[in-house]
Amino acid sequence: MTKVPQEALLALLLASEGGLAHAQLAEVFAESAADGLDEALVSLAREGFGPLELVQTGGRYRLQIRSRYNPLLIRLRQTEARPLSRAAMETLAVIAYHQPITRPEMEQWRGVSIGAPILQQLQEVDWITVVGHRDSPGRPALWATTNRFLRHFGLNTLDDLPRVAPDFLPADNLSNS
Repeated sequence: MTKVPQEALLALLLASEGGLAHAQLAEVFAESAADGLDEALVSLAREGFGPLELVQTGGRYRLQIRSRYNPLLIRLRQTEARPLSRAAMETLAVIAYHQPITRPEMEQWRGVSIGAPILQQLQEVDWITVVGHRDSPGRPALWATTNRFLRHFGLNTLDDLPRVAPDFLPADNLSNS
């Protein structure tokens, strides 16, 4: 078994903007180091490295600053994040649970119309994107969440979303899911 140097693994993870998949890391270190790579990843996830911790979200490994440093980072932050409205959060939840989904379908689930500014705000924070168009009259856009959405909410995959009890879903929409 070839040992993967922790510093080399750290360098790759620090240089990657959105994290790296296991297959990407294995390719860089060659197949002969596959066992060593897994050992290095487990060790880094368990111990971290100074203020950094290894997390796996969206099927990718990435380094992030430990949450205990959040108060310092908040003081450093120059601009305040614009909080999302309740309507935007509801829309995001509908997209996350029913993607890919069209705007009329979102409106059916929410029971109200969805203004363009809501979708625009969710796009600006890169939590949703258009992934195609339905092959129907008007070719409506199909919306889905992004990897940034997964990273922000600490999810590895969409399967990690909390389960919703059927009692909380509108009765007339149960047949659509």
